[in-house]
Amino acid sequence: MKIESVHARVLSAVPQLGVSFGMGLYDRYSMVLVEVTADNGITGYGEAIARRGAQMTATAVNELYSPILIGQDPRFIEGLWVQMVDQLRRWGHTAGVVMEALSGIDMALWDLFGKTLKRPVWELLAGSGRSRVPCYASSVYMADAETMCQQAREQMERGFRRIKIKIGRPEAQGGADADIESVAAIRHAVGSKIALVVDANGAYSVAEAIRIARQLETINVGWFEEPIPPDDIEGYARLQRMTTIPLARGETDFGIFTLRDVIQRRLIDIVQPDIARSGGITGARHVYTLTYAANLAFAPHTGFSGGLSQLAALHVASAAPTLLELEYMFIDNPLREIFKSGYPKASGGWIDVPTNPGLGLDLDLNTVARFTVTL
Repeated sequence: MKIESVHARVLSAVPQLGVSFGMGLYDRYSMVLVEVTADNGITGYGEAIARRGAQMTATAVNELYSPILIGQDPRFIEGLWVQMVDQLRRWGHTAGVVMEALSGIDMALWDLFGKTLKRPVWELLAGSGRSRVPCYASSVYMADAETMCQQAREQMERGFRRIKIKIGRPEAQGGADADIESVAAIRHAVGSKIALVVDANGAYSVAEAIRIARQLETINVGWFEEPIPPDDIEGYARLQRMTTIPLARGETDFGIFTLRDVIQRRLIDIVQPDIARSGGITGARHVYTLTYAANLAFAPHTGFSGGLSQLAALHVASAAPTLLELEYMFIDNPLREIFKSGYPKASGGWIDVPTNPGLGLDLDLNTVARFTVTL
């Protein structure tokens, strides 16, 4: 079996409601859809993360990686992963757009492999083999306190026992004081039995994060996610010493190449790679092995990526040895609903892992065509 073609296209969609968080307002979602077709006629689909500038990522797939892969045997995914990494690592590239593009290709290779063998990806990973995965509700985005409390109560009523809250307001919106007030209001609204976690998306300085962490401790917050920018490694070390709240990060990391030192130094407690950024399913497997070795918790990030990325995270969560929970997004996202049967719905804080071959769900190609902005 040989790879005949590798191609990427950009999809974009506008949700009914945008979201506001520490990175600003997002009122349009985009993704890069990667297609890898073999000479047996089977096509595997993957997704590269594309928050902004999606065309750059698509170009990386089509121009940098496609020539490496054409004619190769798609079954040897780890070997292809190493070839792609080594091709660009020597040029100094182990992060950014090139790793995001690689992630989408790797995901498509696993989908192709599973379809060829008529087995789901989670079985092929030969990991923990969970048929159902625990998940938490994400996210209560920044708004007025009444709206945020209502959203949190709704997720509690749906059976979720852990809820993520976005913080990181700019000073014009009340800053850190408004963040603390909103978390405290939600704690009062849902009571003490619901776990609350917060995500700042790197909005704070180290000093601000320490001050905020000490106040969050009194509200019984379960983890503090991305309190400061991801490149401030010594800042994480300082913050880890100054708070009892578990720290979490991973969505802005590019797999083992940026998470390796963070994990080895125990700068965080919960590791959260995004499958569409951290090297795909193969890259996530590397990360969860490191996480297990360091005795840390594993909680894959999904965010407002498209459906393929979130589906791949579900398969990875099924296999990971130290899984805590998978992020389940309850916000409106048209790019998640690109499957004929719809994306799996969480029930009572659990989500079933698809059992069909590959990633397990068939794309609705008419919907994909409707959202396609570049071929």
